[in-house]
Order: sequence, then structure tokens, then C-alpha cells
Amino acid sequence: MLNIRTILLVIHIICAGLWIAQFVTTIVFERLIHANSGKPAELTLMLAQIRVSSTAGMIAGNGILLTGLALIATEHLGFLGIGGSVTPLWLFVKQIVYIILLIIVFVGINPTASRLQKEISAAADGGTLATAEMRLQLNRLRMIIYAHDAFVLLNIVMAVAKFN
Repeated sequence: MLNIRTILLVIHIICAGLWIAQFVTTIVFERLIHANSGKPAELTLMLAQIRVSSTAGMIAGNGILLTGLALIATEHLGFLGIGGSVTPLWLFVKQIVYIILLIIVFVGINPTASRLQKEISAAADGGTLATAEMRLQLNRLRMIIYAHDAFVLLNIVMAVAKFN
């Protein structure tokens, strides 16, 4: 019979997989958008990239947070060394990296993606094509997403390695 820790761990790993899969989807969308540059499909692909990344990020990020906190509780570990429980070094570093990921999302990704999504939607509704400025903003957003993905990969490596 499965115990709660195993179930939480499986969900945690699935969410981590979804999170790192965003790296692949970003590359795929980047190539598709580039191949359709100057065509009406470009705006649709830009919107799709933002929506797919946003949806996957919300599911994965919240899933990681909730299952991570539940795993900490079930294993009687600490959060950032607070609460009198022991927080192993590998877990402490993962928690710090997760906080950095949250900052990247709330300061870099969400505001940029939200603003860009409105601009792209307005252009699509108006029947115009993507502008050079939209492409530049989307490339900047991708760079932030790639930095985010590097931190996600770091957290996955630390989870597997569990250094002390």
C-alpha cells in the first residue's frame, strides 16, 4: 500500500518534470515563431507560447510548493531552518533557490508576459502583424525563462544528489 510520502513524492516529481519541460516547449515555440516571422501565424504562436508557459508554470510551481511543504511536514524537516526542525544543507539550498524562482516569476516573468500578451492580443484583434518590438520583448521574456529553467534544473540536480 502506498503511503502519503510516496504519493506526495510522485506528485512532486511529476510537477518538477512539467516545470523542466517548459525549457523544451520554449525552444520549440522559439523555432516555430522564427519560422513564421512576418506571417499571421506568428502572433498566434506568440500567444500560445505565453499561455502554455503560464499554465504549465502555475501548475508546476504550485504543485512543487504544496507537495514540497507537505513533504517537509511528513518528514519532520525544517523550512529554512525555522521552527526548530533540522533542515539539511541540500534542502536549505533548494528552498533558497525556490524563493529565487518565485522572485523571477513575480518580478520578471509575470509582468512581462502579461503586458506582452495584451499587446499581442490587441495586434491579433486588429489584424496587424507582429512588430519588431514584440519580437524583442518576447526574446527578453525567453531569456528570463531560460534563467528560471536553469534554477529549476539546479533544484532538480540537488534533489537527486542530496549533498550534505
